[in-house]
Amino acid sequence: MKLRIFKETEVRLPRLRITKLFEVVAEEEAEPDSSSSVNLIFVTNRKIKSLNEKFRGKNTTTDVLSFNIDDIKEQGGTFGEVYISVPFAGRQAREYGGNLSEEIIRLTCHGFLHLFGYDHIRIGDERIMKKRESQILAKVYTK
Repeated sequence: MKLRIFKETEVRLPRLRITKLFEVVAEEEAEPDSSSSVNLIFVTNRKIKSLNEKFRGKNTTTDVLSFNIDDIKEQGGTFGEVYISVPFAGRQAREYGGNLSEEIIRLTCHGFLHLFGYDHIRIGDERIMKKRESQILAKVYTK
């Protein structure tokens, strides 16, 4: 799998850690030999609110949105896109007592997992997803 990163807002990205995160998730969750790609797009609150309203019917800002596009087996296709609101991530980082880079990594992991079918609508699913996030983030920060 291939990762493509796009910025629609000015932000210094922890690119090495994002790349490492993507490698861990792709290795553990993707089909072997997949040549599809994932787009990671950093946007404004206005953009993510627009996407949230258009695709989820929710007229609010949010931190991260994930969209599956092509089947993972489609060679050369775009498996999915993950959108992260940089201003929202910054606000959450301050609320949680962390920094923007850590929050970007956490949200990126969360978004990638959504692409691979993880969800948090039901409590049991939320526990599974949070556990998986923790496992992956531990590998990213210890490798």
